[in-house]
Amino acid sequence: MHSKGHHSEIILEPSGGWNGLELEFLKWKGSRGDWAVSRRVVSYNKLKWALFSFQPYKSPGMDGIMPIMLQQGFELLAGKLLMLLRASLALGYIPVSWRHSRVVFIPKPGKSLTQAKSLRPISLTSFILKILEKLIDRHIRGGVLVEKPLHQNQYAYRAGMSMETALFQVVKRLEKCLEHKEIALGAFLDIEGAFDNTSFKTIITDARERGLEETCCRWIEFMLRGRLVHTSLISSSINAKVTRGCPQGGVLSPLL
Repeated sequence: MHSKGHHSEIILEPSGGWNGLELEFLKWKGSRGDWAVSRRVVSYNKLKWALFSFQPYKSPGMDGIMPIMLQQGFELLAGKLLMLLRASLALGYIPVSWRHSRVVFIPKPGKSLTQAKSLRPISLTSFILKILEKLIDRHIRGGVLVEKPLHQNQYAYRAGMSMETALFQVVKRLEKCLEHKEIALGAFLDIEGAFDNTSFKTIITDARERGLEETCCRWIEFMLRGRLVHTSLISSSINAKVTRGCPQGGVLSPLL
């Protein structure tokens, strides 16, 4: 169901999902600058690139929508998707159905299954949300990270960088020390639960300091703080709101 005004269109989720959204929606306003940013981030060509970059039958979120559904109907859905994603970014608002994620637990290699920390929680989120995450990720990497790049020794989650390139640099330095008959001293630190324990405030503060537009910072903060997770095992289930960390399996999470 939708109603059209002179300048805007309000979309209501089917099946009675967003009760009272037409009243809540009035609280969310985007400036002309916000809409300009959303148009730069979400264009037709970028939307098509993001959607078709997903494997067709990837596991869906709680809405049950797999990429293949959106890919097969892209030409029919493109206009509505553009409008929805631009509105979400410009208004700093994420629809309730996009915020729900189903958490599944994957055993870590070589770990005993008798302890909870031996399992890696993976969040299965809506692919509509993932599309916008991918577009914002592209926007950040092609914008502020070009002007203010990550540290040169940051090897994880960067194109062309990996564990192998990090090890290559370590071996190179060790060989140099051996060649000059010097002593090499190394300190190795493993930050436990980095994904799960990262502070929302730290992420947003760093994004603002790097010069990311406030439109994107506001959306990212809403995405992190508004997440609702659901998990179940046999006959038990838990629903919770997340207070810190990034969702493992989220498109933006590695960069954040």
